[in-house]
Amino acid sequence: MAVSRLDRLFILLDTGTTPVTRKAAAQQLGEVVKLHPHELNNLLSKVLVYLRSTNWDTRIAAGQAVEAIVKNVPEWNPTPRSKQEPGSESPVEDSPSTDRLRFDRFDICRLLKHGASLLGSAGAEFEVQDDKSGEIDPKERIARQRKLLQKKLGLDMGAAIGMNTEDLFNDEDLDYSPSSVSLVNKQ
Repeated sequence: MAVSRLDRLFILLDTGTTPVTRKAAAQQLGEVVKLHPHELNNLLSKVLVYLRSTNWDTRIAAGQAVEAIVKNVPEWNPTPRSKQEPGSESPVEDSPSTDRLRFDRFDICRLLKHGASLLGSAGAEFEVQDDKSGEIDPKERIARQRKLLQKKLGLDMGAAIGMNTEDLFNDEDLDYSPSSVSLVNKQ
């Protein structure tokens, strides 16, 4: 299997015998961007692997490679859009092919009727976990809810580092019964 010049540069970046060799490889990687600016993201993603290396010299060389790559990225000069007179309408804005939101065409009723809800959760993870196998002792149910809540909040690891998480919430916080809910709603 043939190894490309680019692959050899990355090998030198990782296993070069001297810092001078590694820096030369880093600078040559920067030269690659001059010739192939469209490959910038691919090149940086390959260098990222070496930035996370366990070898200190490899990380330094990868940092030098990023520096060389950034120095050789061509300058981006976007073409500015011309401003129009406030009274004149642009033919592009009136065309139905534009997907830009315009306030004069915004219909809140349609949005509420057909729009999707932007919630991050359906709420199922906050529901009380019922056991379908039969009636459970309330203390056992509360203990199971406590364990489940600690696991979901990441507090189950607290005991490993000597943190007491028992005082963060008590059994009354976990006790769910229809009678306790109706008392809260009446107040």
